[in-house]
Amino acid sequence: MPSLSILPRGEYLRERLLTDVAKGLRITGFQSPAEDEKEYGLSLDLLTEIGAPHMWPVRVLDMSLVGFAIFQGDKLVVNRAPTHVDDRLAVVDLGSEGYQVRLVMRDMFGGRWLRAAESHIPDVQLDGDVPIEIFGVVRYVLSRTAE
Repeated sequence: MPSLSILPRGEYLRERLLTDVAKGLRITGFQSPAEDEKEYGLSLDLLTEIGAPHMWPVRVLDMSLVGFAIFQGDKLVVNRAPTHVDDRLAVVDLGSEGYQVRLVMRDMFGGRWLRAAESHIPDVQLDGDVPIEIFGVVRYVLSRTAE
């Protein structure tokens, strides 16, 4: 059973972001000149780039990532266009195991390894003979802490 579910971007944005915004919209005619000087509130979307085309939401389906302090039901915001992967959590396609989250580490010889959250799972060489696709790098972990 897969431990991650990659959420569809269009559906996610429509249901989670646009529905909330559309409730408060009113079309009232011409814009007031005072709107030019209006200070807008803090935008988490602009600060975090969550709505950017290269950012994808991923839901954690089980408890296999507890070693990384990521729990079942958490959502990961994954950057599909990373510039740096070393010492970061990455979503990788491990073939028959499906998409998994692994920590990208370098050894003393410069080789890259994928380390699992659980110590009994062996490391996988990222730059070995078998090519491994990196879906993206985890940029944020969103956890529900209160209702």
